[in-house]
Amino acid sequence: MAPQKEVVLRLASMRYLKAGVSEEDFHEYSTNYHAPKAAIIQARHGALRVSQIHSPTALRNLFKEKLPWVVRPGWKVDDHDISVAVWVRTSEQMQAIVTDPDFQSLIAGDDKIIDVENVTVAAGWEEVYIEDGKIVNIEDGKSLYPPFAECVKVGDLSVRSEVTAEEAKNI
Repeated sequence: MAPQKEVVLRLASMRYLKAGVSEEDFHEYSTNYHAPKAAIIQARHGALRVSQIHSPTALRNLFKEKLPWVVRPGWKVDDHDISVAVWVRTSEQMQAIVTDPDFQSLIAGDDKIIDVENVTVAAGWEEVYIEDGKIVNIEDGKSLYPPFAECVKVGDLSVRSEVTAEEAKNI
């Protein structure tokens, strides 16, 4: 039997650009200013992977106008402008990233370009089954990922944060 895949935490935040900021300016900021600086800090604290998914109006409209059959009745096309995902082994690694003084300095200007009051966050794990056009992580018709009961324990190595609610407002 093939070895099982490592399951790690995937923490994501879905954000909107601030009113009055163009999608192009937002992309320029997040891609050429924020991401290169953040990557250094995130790697310093053990991030395994970080990605940005940009969702400009033109691509959201693609589903509504050119592929309407993809969106079933009752479904909503997510309208966030960007989703940033960070893969880590423990929540302490994520806490170390967001509380790092360099990261705090970096995000201090984000409220000029990002709507910091309207953010959605998600936590989970990722399972990949096609990569570079090839089927991966499947053997003999079965997933190589551990069963649910094991995957759901992905955060078990984490301990409760001692950051207070007041301190968290500044993160």
